Amino acid sequence: MAETNKSKNGATARLRNYFLAGVLVTAPISITFWLTWRVITFVDDHVTPIIPPKWNPETYLPFGVPGLGLIVALIALTLIGFLAAGYVGRMTMRIGERIVARVPIVRSVYSWTKQVFETVLSKSSVAFREVVLIEYPRPGCWAVGFITGQTVGEVQRLTAATVYNVFVPATPNPTTGFLLFVPQQDVHHLDLTVEEGIKLVISGGIVVPDQEGLEGAEGAEAAKARVEAYAASQGDTTVAGEAAGAEPEAAAPRRRRRRREAEAEPHRPGFILRLRNYFFAGILVTAPVAITAWLAWEFVSFVDGKVTPYIPQQWNPETYLPFSIPGLGVVIVVLGLIMIGFLTAGFVGRSLIHAGERLLARMPVIRSLYSAVKQILETVFKEQSKAFRDVILLEYPRKNCWAVGFITGPAESGIQELTPDDTVNVFLPTTPNPTSGFLLFLPRKETQILSMSVEEGLKMVVSGGIVTPPDPKTPAGKAGAEAAVAPPLAKSG
Repeated sequence: MAETNKSKNGATARLRNYFLAGVLVTAPISITFWLTWRVITFVDDHVTPIIPPKWNPETYLPFGVPGLGLIVALIALTLIGFLAAGYVGRMTMRIGERIVARVPIVRSVYSWTKQVFETVLSKSSVAFREVVLIEYPRPGCWAVGFITGQTVGEVQRLTAATVYNVFVPATPNPTTGFLLFVPQQDVHHLDLTVEEGIKLVISGGIVVPDQEGLEGAEGAEAAKARVEAYAASQGDTTVAGEAAGAEPEAAAPRRRRRRREAEAEPHRPGFILRLRNYFFAGILVTAPVAITAWLAWEFVSFVDGKVTPYIPQQWNPETYLPFSIPGLGVVIVVLGLIMIGFLTAGFVGRSLIHAGERLLARMPVIRSLYSAVKQILETVFKEQSKAFRDVILLEYPRKNCWAVGFITGPAESGIQELTPDDTVNVFLPTTPNPTSGFLLFLPRKETQILSMSVEEGLKMVVSGGIVTPPDPKTPAGKAGAEAAVAPPLAKSG
């Protein structure tokens, strides 16, 4: 009986091992193919319907062509990059940018989106090229981060001699995290690729590189040279002159091996290299325009979808026209808010508002929600309000490590009694989604008010430090503030 049970247990263990081996073999392949297919399907669904029927092979074939939209998108981006690299293309871009610069909200979205793409795709850029280890959130506790550039502008002037912009991602979602400004001596460069660093973060430390990746002092000096070379290419002369010439020979073995492999690679033919440059130039041209247009269209479509169905048919121009009017709901909302504001400014309007508020005050849950929302909006929109009017630099999460925040007002009386005098409420946003973050209470003397506007501060947070406003107290910053225009398209090739 004992031998029978032992053989059964052995068979069960083997079946379990076979099952786990099957999972290990099939799961990575299945997930990879599924993600690839999702990308191809997404691009095909958005691009294929735009292809004219006479040019669409699916018109003449009895079956669909997977990846057709992806191929068309790649060819279109390369062609756009080729056209934009010429004189006519650059002139067209400049004219288009001057037109966009006159549209209040669109110009902001377009300018910072374009600057992010130009910085990230630039060959000299160090944005998200370096994986580093920093002490976070306190000394003796460490976290992985990614350098997005060397700190410049007003933040650099108010902090230590050499400071890096470091994005510390969350786990398992690395698309959100915090932007910190860390002194050079507190940044430890790892001999890891960005891919290895992201794997480490996403897996929560389960996927660990094969060998230790700490570069040491020499690797840090090499990374410093690359960062300073990038700062020099962006016109920052404060640190460009200190840049080291080349990577030391005694750099980490893995980095030295990668460099030798890169040097041993045969040079690409000139035509292939030009196609690659045209492709990236096409991305630089189309991505900011596409993202700006998409955000604008999503906003207009959302408002139209919520408002247009409530317009009476006899007042709706779409009832009499053979086509719809994009933005009709937005126009109706603007006109409606103006009319409501006009009516509530009078005696009758104020009386109706007071009567409605007294009615809401009798409803247990609704009165709390209404009073909170009303207080927030009144605080934010009133002229003398300080909520989200000041961008500040604060030491977070420890000494000699900085972050950008926004003052939302003075601390509540109960909090003020338990904290030092003149404590303020500070909202510390996450990157790249500034709609979430932490509420902190800090003594005003521990905050440094920056001269940048709230819009510029948000751009800096959203871009992870890639988009940095100039320092108005320097000659270069004054010149940049006077000519606040989107940067011209860089020539490709």
